[in-house]
Amino acid sequence: MTQEELAQKAAHLNDLLEEKLGLRKGPLAQRAARAGRRLPAYVRQALAKVAQAQALMAHPKLARQVDMAQLQRSYAQACAHLHAIDPGARRKTAALRLAAGVAFNILVVAALVLALLRWRGLV
Repeated sequence: MTQEELAQKAAHLNDLLEEKLGLRKGPLAQRAARAGRRLPAYVRQALAKVAQAQALMAHPKLARQVDMAQLQRSYAQACAHLHAIDPGARRKTAALRLAAGVAFNILVVAALVLALLRWRGLV
C-alpha cells in the first residue's frame, strides 16, 4: 500500500466520521478521540492505528515498520462499523431520551406537589 492509497483511506474514514457522527474538525486521530463513547473502543483503536500508519508512511525508513495486513484489517473494521451507523436513528433516539427525561421530571414534580398538598391538608 502506498502513501497515496493510505491517504485516500484516511480521507474516506474522515468523510464517514463527518457524515455519520458529525465530526468536522481535525485530523483522523483527533476525530477518533473526540468521538469518545459514540464509538466502541476497538473502532477508536482501529482509527488510531490508521492515523499512526499515515504518520509513519510519510517517512521512507519508518514506512517499513507498518504492518499492511493489520492496517487493512483496522481499516475494514472501522469502515464496517461506521457504515452501520444510521444518523437518523441516532437523532431520533436522542430526541426520545430527552423527551423521556423531561416527562419523568414532570411526573416527579407533580408527585411532590401532590404529596405536599396532601401533607398540608389541602387535598
